[in-house]
Parts: sequence; structure tokens; C-alpha cells
Amino acid sequence: MTTAIPLTLHLLVLIGLYELAAGFAGFTGRIDWMAMLDEFERSPALTFVTGFAAFAIGGALTLSHHHWTDVLAIIVSAVGCIVLVEGLLIMTIGRPLLTLSRGLVGNQRLVSIFAMAFGATLILLGLIGRADPTLM
Repeated sequence: MTTAIPLTLHLLVLIGLYELAAGFAGFTGRIDWMAMLDEFERSPALTFVTGFAAFAIGGALTLSHHHWTDVLAIIVSAVGCIVLVEGLLIMTIGRPLLTLSRGLVGNQRLVSIFAMAFGATLILLGLIGRADPTLM
């Protein structure tokens, strides 16, 4: 696939590596997402700091890559926007969001497999993709 912005390819690989690592850790039991949610519920400070970190990462991604020119760029820009909004929601309405998250991670192995597949796909797209600035 071709994108207009070279940065897109690098960000696809980075986001993919994160997804692949998180999925692998969940699949192998290195992390227990339900235990993590329990920890968040016991610590409002941890919840807020995590929300702030997600907001900062999503904000930086959105500010540095706000391009909706092609499929690859849309994926990166959408991930940035989603992470930014997720960070704001974690900071402002953490408890209801944690309740919703419990339902989503109820089957940790299935969610982990999805995360690993998504991450591997993004890495592959980033590595085999081509940047052509004339597409802008």
C-alpha cells in the first residue's frame, strides 16, 4: 500500500509493536487484565495518571499526524484520536469506563489474539508500505 506521508509507515510499525506486545503479554498470562482493572479501581491516582499518559500520547500522535489522505494515514490518525479520547474519558469518568472494560476483556485470550493479529498487520503494513509524497 502507498501513503503520502513517510511518518505514517514508522508510526504503523510502532503502534503495531505495542499491540503485538500487549496481545502477547495477555495471551501468555504475563499480564492479567482483570487484575489490572482491579488495581485501577483501588487507585484513583493510578487511573488518572494512566488517563493523562494516554491523553498525552494520543495528543502527540494527533498533533504530529493528523492526515486523512489514504487508508494507512487514516489508520494512524484514527488511532491517535481514539487514544486521545480514551485518555480524557479515563481521567474524567474512570469508574464507568472500567466497568465497560471488564466486559471487553472478559475473554483475555480472545482479545489477546485479536491484538496480536492487529499488531502484526500494522507492522506488516508499515514495513511493506511505500511513501509517495506526490500523493498529497
